[in-house]
Amino acid sequence: MSKVIDLAQDIYTGMPVFPGHLKTIVWDHATHEETAKIMGKGYSYQTRGLLLCDHGPTHVDAVNHIDPRSGAPSIDQMPLETFFGPALCLDVSDVPEHSLMGPEVIENAEKKAGLTIQPGDIVLFYTGHYGRYYPSTKYLEGYSGFTREAAEYLILEKRIKNWGVDSPSPDRPPTTAYPVHMVYRETRVPHMENLCNLDQVAGKRFMFYGFPLKIRGGSGSPIRAVAVLD
Repeated sequence: MSKVIDLAQDIYTGMPVFPGHLKTIVWDHATHEETAKIMGKGYSYQTRGLLLCDHGPTHVDAVNHIDPRSGAPSIDQMPLETFFGPALCLDVSDVPEHSLMGPEVIENAEKKAGLTIQPGDIVLFYTGHYGRYYPSTKYLEGYSGFTREAAEYLILEKRIKNWGVDSPSPDRPPTTAYPVHMVYRETRVPHMENLCNLDQVAGKRFMFYGFPLKIRGGSGSPIRAVAVLD
């Protein structure tokens, strides 16, 4: 029987969000007590309102998030095939905090796991940052990132179709250059941010599913990321 691992963060009021992004707020719009008075005959319901950034919780960036050119695809225009498929998770949790990881780190992680990145794979990186700091404000600080060369290794050499990290960004803070995001702009191969529970899939192969919401013109979207292990 297959085992399903939830790789998405909870969505709740006050959750950590990337500096400058809209805060997440969840509120009661209609309660059972309120609707029972209206509906009668023993029936009631509740609903909640959500206010959140399209880059707030576990999410994927759309091309138009970082590409200002006309015709850059929004999240509803990106192929659904991009967001599911064969995947692996590489363990880089032994890399010191706030490091910059190049291709050699990825190659070493492949060797350590006895896994090889194949064309069309989705690659996740377990840095351990989520487990160490979430949900404190330290989660938004001091995490490791990848070099431009690392992103090019994954996308141009290994020919992956998507990748993700258990931290707020694959670019190390503070930065104004965003080299990984710039490679995304050039190649249009996306990445996912704010994944969690990657310790449960590190060093393994599995099927990954992380579909975005169909937000018209969206610059990104929350995803319910899951790994399915045989």
